[in-house]
Amino acid sequence: MQPSETYRWVIRVVGQNVCCLLVLAFSLFCSGTALAEDRLICCGAEEVFILRIGEETTVSSKPIWSWKAEDSPEIPKADRKTFRSTDECKPIGDFVLITSSSGGVALVRRGDKSCQFYTQAKNAHSACLLPEYRLAVASSFGGDELLVYKLAKPNGGPSKPIAEIPLRGAHGAVWDKKLKRLWALGSDELLLVDIGDAKNEAKLAVDQRIKLPTPGGHDLSQSRNESVLFVTTSKHVYRFNKKDRSFTSDPTLADQPKVKSVSEHPQTGEIVYHQGTPKNWWSDMIRFVGERKAVQLPGRRLYKVRWDIAE
Repeated sequence: MQPSETYRWVIRVVGQNVCCLLVLAFSLFCSGTALAEDRLICCGAEEVFILRIGEETTVSSKPIWSWKAEDSPEIPKADRKTFRSTDECKPIGDFVLITSSSGGVALVRRGDKSCQFYTQAKNAHSACLLPEYRLAVASSFGGDELLVYKLAKPNGGPSKPIAEIPLRGAHGAVWDKKLKRLWALGSDELLLVDIGDAKNEAKLAVDQRIKLPTPGGHDLSQSRNESVLFVTTSKHVYRFNKKDRSFTSDPTLADQPKVKSVSEHPQTGEIVYHQGTPKNWWSDMIRFVGERKAVQLPGRRLYKVRWDIAE
């Protein structure tokens, strides 16, 4: 199996040599299981952490990996407070892509926890890697825009965007390799965005605006079916069909309110999700669709939980 485009972009960005690329590509992708099909990556407060999943229905509550902004000296000390409320934690091979509603965005290497890219975006709620060493960030209420950055190692301060378009309540960003377009979720609509193909700049153009069936767009994630995206709103969970641009209620989570994240295992199809409590955006529970029991993590403020398998 060949390494994914995304992983090759990241390897080149962080300056690994050819030998290292071959070793990592073989170990991560030829195995057919990516990094760890038995792990969950979680975020919500200042710490991003990974939990191991048991073969049956157990989940260890003790992290096997964790990160805080203070672990990455590349992030200026004065700016580490921008990661006090992490709200996205996407696995990218040997890296983790992190955003925070406090304004921080970072691409962190797992091994040494070094920060390979850093910027600030108001109320950042999600991000994804793009072709030509670029990164999209959803800047939610207060920012209300979709931002694109050129990936580069930190150089004493946050990177500056090279393009942006308005998007009220921007909350989600997913790159579609087949369509070669970016899906971006806002509070009221789902956008299909053409990012252009220039290496050092981005020219954003909206191909299509699709009104959400209910307000409060929140989480956007890829199903293991390449034609389907999960879309959550304030009170509902949908499956969006890319082919006919239609929304259908999720068969299990349809009318569940305050679902902050949905993640489907690309091999098994098992779904893990996080849901806020009636009074709060957060909870201390990791929930699953199916037989696996919910896991309580006392003292934790969870926001998103995803399978630790690279997109």
